[in-house]
Amino acid sequence: MEPIENLKDRSTYFAINKIIDLLSKASVDRFVNLTYWGEKLTRDPEVNGAIKHIREFLTQEDHPARDLFYRVFNTLSEDKRRRIFQSLFLNAWFIGGRKRDHWEKEAGFRPPFILILSPTLKCNLRCKGCYTLGYGMTHELPLELADRILRECEELGIYFVTILGGEPMVYPHLFELIERHPGIFFQIYSNGTLITKEKAQRLADYGNVAVVLSIEGGEEDTDAWRGTGVYKKIMEAFEHLDHAGIVIGTSATVTRQNVEAVSSDEFIDTMISLGSFAQMYFLYIPVNGMADFSLMVTPEQRDHLRRRVLTVRNTKPIFVLDFWNDGPYVEGCIAGGRRYFHINAKGDVEPCVYTHIASDNIRDTSLAQALNSQLFRDIRSRQPHNSNHLRPCMIIDNPHVMRDVIQKNCPYFTHPGAEEIYTFRSKYMDNYAKRYAQLAEQVWKEEYLNLKEAGEGTP
Repeated sequence: MEPIENLKDRSTYFAINKIIDLLSKASVDRFVNLTYWGEKLTRDPEVNGAIKHIREFLTQEDHPARDLFYRVFNTLSEDKRRRIFQSLFLNAWFIGGRKRDHWEKEAGFRPPFILILSPTLKCNLRCKGCYTLGYGMTHELPLELADRILRECEELGIYFVTILGGEPMVYPHLFELIERHPGIFFQIYSNGTLITKEKAQRLADYGNVAVVLSIEGGEEDTDAWRGTGVYKKIMEAFEHLDHAGIVIGTSATVTRQNVEAVSSDEFIDTMISLGSFAQMYFLYIPVNGMADFSLMVTPEQRDHLRRRVLTVRNTKPIFVLDFWNDGPYVEGCIAGGRRYFHINAKGDVEPCVYTHIASDNIRDTSLAQALNSQLFRDIRSRQPHNSNHLRPCMIIDNPHVMRDVIQKNCPYFTHPGAEEIYTFRSKYMDNYAKRYAQLAEQVWKEEYLNLKEAGEGTP
């Protein structure tokens, strides 16, 4: 982390100190003032656009954003608020943004905001439909290699790192890795079963960590997906994390079987009551080489999730992300280093966690070289893959794009069976994309294009 004292711009230094002062107490006026001072730290139009939207929400008396801010303030101590500000906002957004600006100017490519790192594929569970099943459960990155990756992230201006697996709590070097990089904000996705009171407190003490618990609905749905008794262990993890005063998020793999349950008011209200500040939705994508295609949500279910997310955002004090239906907010696909990329436990540098191809292994190259590879450049040159940003994905929405990328760049598949959706399953994927397109085109025209033409943005 770049020390505040090293920021030579006096106006920037003053803004940072004003923000730190405002973090000492909670009030709507202070929340709004935080957004004004935040704008002074960056010239990035995208970041400032996001800040303006937050301010608009905060100035509406009935908008749940106010309650969400109060929830965060009431959960985190003042010291933890400051450390999250320094890692997540000052470093990841502002200082990191300046470094990314420099790389874009000097090297001709802009590093992404997020790295997804899977340091281990070892896991104590064997969840139904897990996208990592094809890799096996033996691979793991040595500490020094993972440390090198994070040092290169800091050089590139990447200060937001999501840790996946396998199960991160199985990785023997997790805590040391976090200790070595106090300036990075870590988001750890966990099945929750190995989180003890002591581990929760240790993570909370770092001050630069959020934990996202994976949960597929109520006890019956979660145990059916993850194993008998897992739901009860997740409830224990909630208690430990909440007691430690750590930022908690929740994540659901959305299938044809649970889409209504995980998007229901009952589910969201339960997650809020357990301490979750953010709910993430990931569609089930059949990429593990042994997939059950019948688990993919129908076009109608996918649109149901979209509509439910819009409702939740406007009515409940929780931040919600839907990584496919939110395409309109980020103008389509964000893979290939546009906004994020993935390094798996074998060291393969993949365009995204569901795109199991690579042309580089991090053992043999630098992050900068991998991000500027022919494969990643080609993917970025095609984005957005569709003018309808409700159809962002090159796997399930535009599978012809992915096949063309593979044909042109000749990457290797990162595990056995990863090729099936591009070969003998390709017709199924084309038909799925076609069926969803029929619905998505109508929705895009009626609910998004009309708003854009009226100058009202997205829903």
